[in-house]
Amino acid sequence: MREGARLLLVRHGRHDWLGPANNRIAGRLPGISINADGRAEAEALGRWLMASPPDRIVSSPLERTMQTAAIIGLAVARPVAVDPRLIETGLGPWEGRSVAEIAARDPEGWRAWRTAPTRVAVPGIEPVAEIAARMLAAAEEYLRGGGVTLLVSHQDPLLALCCRLLGLPLDAMRRLEISPGSLTEFEIVRGEAVLVTLNARPAATPPC
Repeated sequence: MREGARLLLVRHGRHDWLGPANNRIAGRLPGISINADGRAEAEALGRWLMASPPDRIVSSPLERTMQTAAIIGLAVARPVAVDPRLIETGLGPWEGRSVAEIAARDPEGWRAWRTAPTRVAVPGIEPVAEIAARMLAAAEEYLRGGGVTLLVSHQDPLLALCCRLLGLPLDAMRRLEISPGSLTEFEIVRGEAVLVTLNARPAATPPC
């Protein structure tokens, strides 16, 4: 990985399935767009990054990430590329269901997913190790290219990537937080990925 290369990790903006009103698992289902709050979050990120734009923006192919990336890209005058490796976790039988329904039908599986995801053995659920592998492969590719790369992805893939970059066990992802519309930053220093910012929200002053 090239010395000084930086990775900006953005989680897509909010959509209507997040939060107590719905609290449903979107997974890879199509047709789920960011809402007004999500657009405002993406616009704030775009304004925040205008002073120091990334060299490239790469997004998961799902609507909510593409919409978030497009808003940021418009603000910083950068095109958006798509990388399928950044896609949301495949959650198979849970997709489209509410958290309450999943927890009632499969309490052990849901408890494991929320506390120790490497132990989940539910058919159709993408293993966390596979999520981490594809995310790390993408991240390392962009870091080898140098410069600043902004990746727009989803909560669990980004958490898994953070664990891999920091050398943490994957179950540690449940001890980190990446909120909708947030930015996390890594920089390569002496060959190692250094966490500069975690779960930052846009503020009046742009990041250094």
